[in-house]
Amino acid sequence: MDNALAENKLLILYTLNSAKLNLTRDQFSNVILECVYMNYFELQLYIDELVKADFIKLEILNNKEFISITENGISVLGMFMNRLKERKRTIIERYLKENINYLIKETTITHDISEGPKGSYLVNLKALENKDEILSINMNFPTKETAERAVANWKERSFSIYEQLYKELIKETKKTNKPIKK
Repeated sequence: MDNALAENKLLILYTLNSAKLNLTRDQFSNVILECVYMNYFELQLYIDELVKADFIKLEILNNKEFISITENGISVLGMFMNRLKERKRTIIERYLKENINYLIKETTITHDISEGPKGSYLVNLKALENKDEILSINMNFPTKETAERAVANWKERSFSIYEQLYKELIKETKKTNKPIKK
């Protein structure tokens, strides 16, 4: 194995380990391609080889392919970390630090729009935490425009929407002696 090949595979492992977050394959590819001089096709080949060697794994979740480092990958990275150039590690660390909020939001907030009954549009909004679904909202909207606006607001304000909904749902209500109507 030549030095460039070994270093590129180690950079892949280093990036996955440093992210401390499961990235989609597309997100991960973007990180590597923006930080390291590697072409897309080589990167995909390296990913496939690292999967076969059980150094990284791919998982499908919510119709997205996620990539993460395995225990074997962490072990190999620890043994050969000294082969990585400090300059390249710094570039990756800086990129992850500057983009971590965007990466987290992109992997934890999802949406889907589909046609509903009678010309309406069904919107499914989800929030995930550590691969677990913590919120799922399904709503019908009368037009495609309102459905798209709901998705845009969800993307921008999902955390505050979740917080408001949570507070409203756990709020103590006034107790009355009136029976609940069925």
